[in-house]
Amino acid sequence: MRNRIKNGSLSALIAGFAIQLAAPSLASGAEILNFRVLKDGEPIGYEKVEITPTATGQTVKVETLTDVRVLFLKFHYDHQRTEQWQDGKLVSVETTTNDDGTHYTWQASYDADCYALAGKGVGKRDSCDGAWPLTLWHEDVTGKADLFSVINAEPYTVDTQRVAEETVMVESRETPAVHYEMSGDVERDLWYGTDGKLLKTSFKRKGYDIDFIRVDAINPQQ
Repeated sequence: MRNRIKNGSLSALIAGFAIQLAAPSLASGAEILNFRVLKDGEPIGYEKVEITPTATGQTVKVETLTDVRVLFLKFHYDHQRTEQWQDGKLVSVETTTNDDGTHYTWQASYDADCYALAGKGVGKRDSCDGAWPLTLWHEDVTGKADLFSVINAEPYTVDTQRVAEETVMVESRETPAVHYEMSGDVERDLWYGTDGKLLKTSFKRKGYDIDFIRVDAINPQQ
């Protein structure tokens, strides 16, 4: 009985502390986009996009975690990314990724369409092609022909076409969306809401159907 009381008190204390930590983020006007990641319809992880207004733009923090078991093998993916935006333009990106035991860390800084990129596990690159990382939370990415991997900065050439206005099921609710198809070095189906933010993306990976679907839950890990 005493242990149960102690454990209950400790849980309450931790929960209260977590709420206190979360409060400044919510108070500052941060918007959080939560996604559940599915493989053939089964949950395998989550992605969280936190968008915080700044004096001149936005700071965007992305966290993605998936664990996939195929037969007797387990694959782990952990990605963290911070994007700085000013007046609607990308000015810097910092990433760190554990791609099933292979680690990558890189940074890119922008001056208009030109950028310098360097880091661990990636080649150093200076370019003026206006490429963005494959940051899909933002509908403006559909206007980009040049992109690069958020993992290892591999360059991509893509073509993205608007398909139609549709509805997407988000937490059992039909939600208005615009459907795009991205093709080329990266193939994605993308659905964006009326606010220009991602609702869903679908693609194939090693023969499996992968979906990132927006959820309203505070904790998409569940």
